Amino acid sequence: MRKLLFRSCEAADGRKFAFLTDQPEVEESFDNGYKVAYKDMDGSNNPELLANWKSQMTVESGEFALHGDTGAIPGEIMSNFKSMVGSLIKGIDVFFCDYNLGVEGDLPMCNEIMEQHKSTDFILFSCADIVGDDPSVQPYMVSYASPRYDTGAKISKQHRIYCKTDSFAFCQAIGAIVVHRKKDNLAGGHIRSELTPYIAEPTIDKAAAKLEIDRFVDTVKRLNGPTKALPQGS
Repeated sequence: MRKLLFRSCEAADGRKFAFLTDQPEVEESFDNGYKVAYKDMDGSNNPELLANWKSQMTVESGEFALHGDTGAIPGEIMSNFKSMVGSLIKGIDVFFCDYNLGVEGDLPMCNEIMEQHKSTDFILFSCADIVGDDPSVQPYMVSYASPRYDTGAKISKQHRIYCKTDSFAFCQAIGAIVVHRKKDNLAGGHIRSELTPYIAEPTIDKAAAKLEIDRFVDTVKRLNGPTKALPQGS
């Protein structure tokens, strides 16, 4: 059985990070990746101290089973996923997400989401069809950059990183996004909230986030059908 876990955190430099997974045990890797990536950017003047979040919020769903691998993402699951993420991503600069959230098989949940939310950079993990399924030889990350906006000078780039599920890989991915955002700014690229106004909205609160993830989990449960009781021993 799985649980859905969502975290919304503010980094030392004010950037907003979100983390969405059906593997709650990966939460520690997310935290550790940030703490190391940001340890020289938190203003502590002590390079040996790990960074802390300025603020953080976590919500978790009840248990559920992943939807079975049918070779395609059911339309209702995808529709509810897009609705959920559309609420969770408001004001978020960097969004971590399970590549195949809520479903079995290597089915990409975030392709349309990335196209619709160009002011946010994405780090997707548990993506065996991109980085392979053998942790001993997986690359730490496979990175792509896409123009953020279709109008004006296409200078600013949206970063899409497919990442090994590992603290060091998460650290490298966060560092890469921070550096590339600086490069974009030096070249005249910037976030354009008039084109994607969601990025200037307040981040979701705890109660609303809980409702969103529970609604998605309820959809997966309903499509899975009734859970059969295990036979009793004699």
